[in-house]
Amino acid sequence: MFERIIGPILPVAFIIFLGYFAGKRKRLDKGDSLVISRVVLGYIFPALLLVGMASTPREQLLDFRLVLATFIGIMGMYLIALAIGWWKYRELKAATLKGFVNGYPDAAFMGIPILGTMFGAGSIYSVLVLNIIASLLMIPLTTMLLTIASGEGSGAQAFKTSMAAAVKRPLMWAPALGILCSLLQLKFPPLVAETFTMLGKATPGVSLLCLGLIMSSEALKMSGEIWTNIGLKLLVHPALMIAAIVGLGVHGQYAQQMILLAALPSATIPAMFANEAGAYQSEAATTILVTTVLSIFTFPVAIWLVDGGLAAA
Repeated sequence: MFERIIGPILPVAFIIFLGYFAGKRKRLDKGDSLVISRVVLGYIFPALLLVGMASTPREQLLDFRLVLATFIGIMGMYLIALAIGWWKYRELKAATLKGFVNGYPDAAFMGIPILGTMFGAGSIYSVLVLNIIASLLMIPLTTMLLTIASGEGSGAQAFKTSMAAAVKRPLMWAPALGILCSLLQLKFPPLVAETFTMLGKATPGVSLLCLGLIMSSEALKMSGEIWTNIGLKLLVHPALMIAAIVGLGVHGQYAQQMILLAALPSATIPAMFANEAGAYQSEAATTILVTTVLSIFTFPVAIWLVDGGLAAA
């Protein structure tokens, strides 16, 4: 049991620390992290999604209850945190970014290696479902609200532009192509499948190293706001996902995986939005850093709950 709970966390923690150490020792810098992020999100992660979805059984793709439960868990947390931020700040930029930071778990950088260790390659489907909801709803909605808050243009136009841009990214069309292949029961030629598999296998290690590098460039500034975000992200978010999963009667490995994804720390992309918007910058960066560190201790609890039968078949 100890190995089951701690085993997936230790390699993740070590690789994050390696990236953090490289950043602190100036072997790599913040500019390198941006390049690595582009490589991960533009090439190797889409390759992993492509082959993963193409090999996903067609019946699994048609389980709409799982998609709905994920939508409730992810967007519900986004809206709850946004409402709390509006109540506290009465300012749309800060409230929107608070929602984004707490609603978007780090499925790409931490979820893939952890779930892969626990459940195998098939767990990529859970990451894909979460990624689609975030890319087609959460990110465009955030873009629209930030545009409205800045008074620089039409929020509706910003939403449409963001959605159009999202669809053009490999992160969206690659898994869509994989889904189409699965639904049509088409198989890649072995040489093509092996090529994309080889590229996609680099995702876990490279992404975790990049995460540690990003963390090394951020200063830790604790405040009451950060503690609120920690509670929302690491406690309320998985509880909300559990409620959605149980309420809709979704069971099995993929329900368990969604609970674990919601228990992950905040993703790094909200910090990039905060930098661009010129608001909530310190709060976003510190929340991401602290929830990532604390998840090394809180995530094993989520594993223990799942292994105890939560949402099991």
